[in-house]
Amino acid sequence: MRIDPGVCISCGSCVVWCPLRAIRMEDVAVVDRDECVECGACRRADVCPVDAFRSESDERPYRFAFSDPSVAKPTGIAGRGTEEMKTNDVTGRFKRGRVGICIEPGRPGTGARFHDIEKITTTMAGLGAHFEPANPLTRLISVQTGKLQEDIRDEKVMSAVIECDFPEPQLREVIRALDAIADHVDCVFSVSCIGRAETDGLVTLEHTLRELGIAYYPNGKTNLGMGRPLAAEVDEQ
Repeated sequence: MRIDPGVCISCGSCVVWCPLRAIRMEDVAVVDRDECVECGACRRADVCPVDAFRSESDERPYRFAFSDPSVAKPTGIAGRGTEEMKTNDVTGRFKRGRVGICIEPGRPGTGARFHDIEKITTTMAGLGAHFEPANPLTRLISVQTGKLQEDIRDEKVMSAVIECDFPEPQLREVIRALDAIADHVDCVFSVSCIGRAETDGLVTLEHTLRELGIAYYPNGKTNLGMGRPLAAEVDEQ
């Protein structure tokens, strides 16, 4: 995104609407293009009285695709991740004995560069991750190595979602590896663990998480998949 200096009237109304603080006031409002992720929040706020914003989404498609929530990705997949990861009790994507791992670098509101995202994907690949093929980011990496396309590593995006899964006994190793890499990336990232509750309500991941010093709350956020449950009580091997 850029601001047309010949149109801008220096009112400053747009500055507070940039989630990454990429807009500053000089003689007129100016966008720091290196920090701007083409999310479009400034323009969607509809606070500019003279419509001075000029989108650069065509010139910077990956920033635009991974940052603006209103558009589908160039991969043909809408959203940063897949719906199924959050509705496992309906879809049964993650079988008993497997744990789904969802890692989101850049959220909330800090952004992330692909070279930092790559540090996470290569670490997960090195541990033998199975990456979700329908995820937009998976389309941009080598699933064997976790390496990203060379030409996009310096691009900044609002956030990206890494979706993968491992054998459940490997959860300790995965969490410890993510804890170690946190000191080597210049962004924040969240980590979610997805598993199957037993028929008696026991959550097998709880013991491992508590052992690692991670608080587990049974009344925490729950994503419901509406519709007919498709996950079998006894998963096929």
